[in-house]
Amino acid sequence: MKNRRILVVDNEPQRRDGLKRLLHERAIETLEADSCEEALQLLGREQVDIVLSETELPGKSGHHLLRQAKEWHPELEVILITHNASSYNLLQALRNRAFDFIVRPIDTGEILFSALERAFTHIDRHRQNSDMLKGLETNNRSLRRALKMMQALNASIERVTAATDIEDLFMELLSSAMGELQASRGFLALFERASGKLGLKVSKGIPPELCRQYSGGLPAGLILALARRGKPVAIPGSLPGKLTALAEPDEMEKLLATPGLLAAPLRLKERVAGIIVISGHQSSQGYGEHELNFLVQLSGHAALALEKIGLIHQLRRDRAPVTTPSAREHFAAL
Repeated sequence: MKNRRILVVDNEPQRRDGLKRLLHERAIETLEADSCEEALQLLGREQVDIVLSETELPGKSGHHLLRQAKEWHPELEVILITHNASSYNLLQALRNRAFDFIVRPIDTGEILFSALERAFTHIDRHRQNSDMLKGLETNNRSLRRALKMMQALNASIERVTAATDIEDLFMELLSSAMGELQASRGFLALFERASGKLGLKVSKGIPPELCRQYSGGLPAGLILALARRGKPVAIPGSLPGKLTALAEPDEMEKLLATPGLLAAPLRLKERVAGIIVISGHQSSQGYGEHELNFLVQLSGHAALALEKIGLIHQLRRDRAPVTTPSAREHFAAL
């Protein structure tokens, strides 16, 4: 019975000391009180497993202590001790949800420790069941979150794959990601094949003049490092110190919002063509595995849609030898 704590309540010091001595022999930690009022004060500030109380106390009785203790702490078990074994006394104890009712004298402690063993077993089972329920609730929340993300992903994929123009596709990709993931800022940047520079192509929540400034190429900083790494990234809250050290002032102040960041590479034909980044989540849940998977899946379907648009443009180019400047510009970027 180690690591157990019992509150002993009795107005008779000799009886109280006798109970404490028996409990200490089993390495049980004890607290003590000589009245119902003192016991309630202790329960208001101390954590105990079981209350072991005399029924006849000065002032308010052990039955009152039982009722109040169970109201404050339903999981707390109370064992009443009495010399009055009347049916009324027993009935009161049962009605008020006492775990057990022991009639004095307590000589060897056999009856007491039998009751305590049963009480501790009951407490342990209750805690195990409570932990299992909490685990199930956590799993259910995770499943509901995953289902919500899956439904949102299906709807977003339909919108993205329906786009027939590259700029429309990019904007739909960004808008869907930011809307479903409740982000305040986002952008999509692509590598220019000729120069290798990473330039902003579409954005939301970012000043237009900054987008124009960085359309030709972002400075060497955090975003370029993430894009070159080519792996998905999920940051629930503040950026870690190592990533903050990589960032340029404009990235932290104008391109990225807090809290949280999600980044997914845009892959075309086995190479990283760019990156989509959203930041500044506005939900209490933050960004996690489900949100990152949403962005990665959406980015993958956007890449398939880009390949489809590329085939359409190729067919049109084969039929008409003159390629429009806008199409040439987009495909040169990819």
